[in-house]
Amino acid sequence: MTSSPQFHSLGDKLGSNGKHRRGWIYDALGVQPIINCAGTRSSFGGSNPMPMVEQAMKAAGEAFVDMDELAEGVGRYIAQLTGAEWGVVTAGSVAALALATAACIAGNEPIAMTRLPKSDGLKNRVLIPRAHRFPYDSVIGAVGAQLIPFDSLEDLAALVESACMICLLGRAEMADSEISLEAIRERVGHIPIVVDAAGLSPGKPDPWLSRGATLVIYSGGKYLRGPQSTGLLIGSEPLARAAWANGPPHLSFGRAMKVGKEEIVGAVVALEAWLTPSLRAKNENQWLRLLRTIASNLSPDLFRVSIQPSTWSVLTPRLRVHWVDERISADEIIARMLRDFRIQLPDFYSGENVVLVDPFNILDDEQARLVARSLNTVLREMQSEIENAPDVVGPNVDEFFSGLWSSVVNFAGRVEEHAMELTQEGATISGSYRGDVFEGSITGFATGKELRLVARHQADQMEVYYCFEGRLREGCIAGVARLGAATPELRSPSFCKQFGNAAWTARSRSKPQRSA
Repeated sequence: MTSSPQFHSLGDKLGSNGKHRRGWIYDALGVQPIINCAGTRSSFGGSNPMPMVEQAMKAAGEAFVDMDELAEGVGRYIAQLTGAEWGVVTAGSVAALALATAACIAGNEPIAMTRLPKSDGLKNRVLIPRAHRFPYDSVIGAVGAQLIPFDSLEDLAALVESACMICLLGRAEMADSEISLEAIRERVGHIPIVVDAAGLSPGKPDPWLSRGATLVIYSGGKYLRGPQSTGLLIGSEPLARAAWANGPPHLSFGRAMKVGKEEIVGAVVALEAWLTPSLRAKNENQWLRLLRTIASNLSPDLFRVSIQPSTWSVLTPRLRVHWVDERISADEIIARMLRDFRIQLPDFYSGENVVLVDPFNILDDEQARLVARSLNTVLREMQSEIENAPDVVGPNVDEFFSGLWSSVVNFAGRVEEHAMELTQEGATISGSYRGDVFEGSITGFATGKELRLVARHQADQMEVYYCFEGRLREGCIAGVARLGAATPELRSPSFCKQFGNAAWTARSRSKPQRSA
């Protein structure tokens, strides 16, 4: 009789005096940590709080405080740091957008607040330039607002009377010479303008408030290196106070968007550090040093590199890594680096044979050298595999998949039947994919009776993806669908499969009609 291994709790391990290696706690949970070269992506953990933020959070956890009194102190402190009238720490930037919307619809009037998201009888239209739409703006509707896109300043003028708020996406406004913040402010008078600048840099004075914005949203857990789950809402004192009232710990719409006292204090310390010039310069020097370490350890016979400077939209310098061998794609390099070495490279903003390396979350020179060695190894191995692969004689002549198929996807809690019409030419497959409320394209390839397909269709601000893998047996394809969505500029394997998996089957319904 064999005995089961002794269980050691996380608490036991945390309390031990032994020295733990970096990332051990994830291993204890059965999860492999990664080296994060992808920047401040939430999908990969955002960023690690800087030591002074961790110290501040520990200090905040040593005592209790009235949360409204804490909000008063934090609001004043954020005002001193940024020049805003007041500020609020929220449970991320999307929560900040929800609470800003609630403030603009209901203010702090109890009846209106406690009825949200029901907003009938209230001025509840939020206007947004169509080019500024983004995936997370759906939270505006969740609060009870009607989101109304407009295409020009002339269109805006006709909608202003019914609006409670204008929403702008900071990145889009910076790139748009047609519809500027100043031009909008001139036309809308006193109507609040909320700028979502989540991944951009606050300043003193704040750049958006200086140009006429009413409220501005920033992420606290990315470049600022505050707690990952925090955001900042700064600007008009009456509206920022109303946003706080509409959020936790109050019995109001935003109660679910809870942020703890430790996170609030940590976010304020992170904001202060980001706005300290000497600390910013120290960070910049460290990022450049890490990139030079990687560049100097990459084999010059394999790679060409250059450092791209930081910009207003990308706040860190990045290393552009290019290889001449066009047989090997960036997606293949990225997948192999993660599989073999647990190194996550950015899986968008890459080209056919180019990847970028973001140094923000590379922890030290040892990790930087490992990144370079792993890139050298991966590229050499892939070149060797291609050169030593057996010759393939002729195309795959067995074309099993042309025709009309009934595609059944078993989502969590529901099952849907779709239709796909496929045309197979050799190993290549193309066609259409349709459901009750959508229609899109499908592409992929087959190897014998196995196939991989990607169905894509447009849904509001994102493209929705079904990434199918399956095998044909006795007239039925069985396999898995990996589900996701992405905006065109952020299309990547991780986003295209971000919503999990579903069982998938498909049965042939008919062969396509061929023209005479």
